Formats: sequence, C-alpha cells, structure tokens
Amino acid sequence: MLFHVTAKHNYETCPAIQSGFDSDKTVEFQRWIEGNDDVKVLGVWGYQVSHTAFAVLEADDMQSVTTLLRPQMGRGDIQVVPVMDNIATRKEKGQWGK
Repeated sequence: MLFHVTAKHNYETCPAIQSGFDSDKTVEFQRWIEGNDDVKVLGVWGYQVSHTAFAVLEADDMQSVTTLLRPQMGRGDIQVVPVMDNIATRKEKGQWGK
C-alpha cells in the first residue's frame, strides 16, 4: 500500500532550532526518512519555512507506518492517508493511451 504523509511541527518543537541542524537530536528526529525493514520511503520533500515535510511511503499496513513515525508524533501533527497509484491502475485496466 502507498501512504501520503504530512508531518508538521512548529518553531518551538523544532529540534534543529532547539539543538542545531547537525545535532544528534535533529539527526535522530529525521531518521524516519530512511525507512526501515517494514516501510520503504519513496520520497520526502520539505518546506522548511513552515516546518512541514511531505512523504510517500510504501508498507503492507498502517501499523508499520505508525511505528516508523511514532517519534514524530510528540512534536506536531502527522497525517497519514492511504493512496492509490492511479497511473498503475489505469495501465492495469488497459486504459492507458486511450
């Protein structure tokens, strides 16, 4: 399954502001970007001005995504939405190019 993630924190909860951009705290806070054995991170895009990250993840279930993102949950709002690959679906149905 594919999941779209919006992860937002604020200036007061930002580890880079609190501890520095290269601090251990910031490095650990962003570790989820690497994914794990259960979740493949397909892409992550940030809008640093608003302390927001957007990501597309692939996993078998929502619980795996929740486990990966748990450290983020105490810093701000996390939205995880299951999404479909509409291009793949159109191709599978034989509708591509028609």
